[in-house]
Amino acid sequence: MPGKITLATTIALPTVAVGLVLGGVPPASAPFVEHSAEIIAIFSLILGWRFRRSRLILATVGLALANYLIRTSLSGEINAGFGPSVAALSIVLPLNLAIIGLLPERKVSSWSTLAFLAGIAAQPFLISRLLALAESRSDFALSYQVMTTPHAGHLAFLVATVFTLVVFIIRRGVFELGLFGVLGSCALGLFGWPGVFETTLFFGTAQLVLLFGLIEDSYELAFVDSLTGLAGRRAFDEALGGLGGNYTLAMIDIDRFKRFNDRYGHEAGDQALRMVAQCLQKTGGRAAVYRYGGEEFAAVFPALSVTEARKHLEEVRRLIANRTFSIRSPKRPKKKPDQPKAPKKNPAQAKLTISIGAAGPSARRPKSDDVLRAADRALYRAKRAGRNRLVTA
Repeated sequence: MPGKITLATTIALPTVAVGLVLGGVPPASAPFVEHSAEIIAIFSLILGWRFRRSRLILATVGLALANYLIRTSLSGEINAGFGPSVAALSIVLPLNLAIIGLLPERKVSSWSTLAFLAGIAAQPFLISRLLALAESRSDFALSYQVMTTPHAGHLAFLVATVFTLVVFIIRRGVFELGLFGVLGSCALGLFGWPGVFETTLFFGTAQLVLLFGLIEDSYELAFVDSLTGLAGRRAFDEALGGLGGNYTLAMIDIDRFKRFNDRYGHEAGDQALRMVAQCLQKTGGRAAVYRYGGEEFAAVFPALSVTEARKHLEEVRRLIANRTFSIRSPKRPKKKPDQPKAPKKNPAQAKLTISIGAAGPSARRPKSDDVLRAADRALYRAKRAGRNRLVTA
């Protein structure tokens, strides 16, 4: 499951912030805590611009603006516990975050991103004008009383949380997961304890959840193959540099994959890559499996000799060879409908096989690069020997 670090920070960081509020912030840390939201927001904005994360920038700006208002014009209401302007903020902020979670990623400089930023910047002025108008009009008295109570803010946070949950179920994204921590931290800051210092602490926590989400998302892009979900080439290269002692390295290639792509199309080829990756993940022997590139994969067996790893590689080779692969029709929906229609004809089916070359360290090949070359040569011998087989060096 993606987002393990973000999930942990979504739970842990607000909990730590509550502990600091209840237990007291050490005096030496107080100056940093007072400006933590601004400091973290600057880092998030720089990284969000660098990694082209428009939604992160929008959420960061929204939180930073809310925190600025809390520390300036709304400080009196915050210290008093609540007030009409804080009530309006407690309604607008979670709804903004929910909408940002729904948006697709755009270029930071796109018109839609800039227009949303302008809307966020204009909201404080528009809300203050609306509050002044409602307060001065007797026919708006009831609406003004309802909208300036904490209950309206509670409802807004509840609606935003449910909305974010629906979006997360659909997308399963790291950013959407982090929004739960952001919404929770903001709710604690606005409703939990009166005081600008406490509210700033929770808003800094919300900014920190966003920052951790960006870091994890960037890691996923760099080290995880988006098509198969396996660790990617960069992760393999790093693992290769850390190998030592006794181990086995296997190079795995799908047989005649170009012919498969030419016959069934690249969409079917992507489906085949995902299917093979799912099978390879079942490899025993505590194997770490990577997508090396194209139709080629790699597996590393820590602390296993080639002889010990051989049985696990043979098992997964037979598993793939015995599996029938159904070619999904281009018109087939990605998600199963509630009332699926029976296909007019049986889907095309195909078989896939893999060839494997495996090697381990020895006196002639002490370095991991030498073992990789030996496994690669063994893979090509498996290809020349007729494919669908394992050859060891």
